[in-house]
Amino acid sequence: MASDGKRDRNPLDRQAVTPADARAALEDIRRRQEQSGMAELQFGMSRSSLLVAALLLFVSFASFDLPHPWGGAVLVPGLLLVALMAVRHTYGAPVRGRMGAGAVLVGLACGVAAFGVFRGLAAALSSGGVPAPHLVAAVVVVGACLLAAPRARRAAEARLRRRAGWRY
Repeated sequence: MASDGKRDRNPLDRQAVTPADARAALEDIRRRQEQSGMAELQFGMSRSSLLVAALLLFVSFASFDLPHPWGGAVLVPGLLLVALMAVRHTYGAPVRGRMGAGAVLVGLACGVAAFGVFRGLAAALSSGGVPAPHLVAAVVVVGACLLAAPRARRAAEARLRRRAGWRY
């Protein structure tokens, strides 16, 4: 749509954005990005979220020791825990941002690493004659994940601050 030129000449319609206004707006955007990221991180790394995820991981890993017909029965509580996590995140999260590719890759790498450690530890315990090797390996891996969670949270918070452009 072409301008007729009248609007450009009217001094009352001129409200140019000064560099200071642009900087202030950019600072506000960065602050809001950090604020929403921190809110999402606090919710996702809260005690209740971590405990539900740890319970799901423990039940899944410990079920390897159950005999064949009962191993599949653990699928129902596992699916219920996944549904609980999904409902809690969908309706309880104060902010729901889209996960980036980097976050998905980090989560996938951590999951594969945890499963690899679990399988290796369970095999070592099984060859050592431990009666329930998968249960013991599940306790060790889930406990290690819970102990690593605060450090992972601090690293994620630092990354959010760097991405938002703030220096603390």
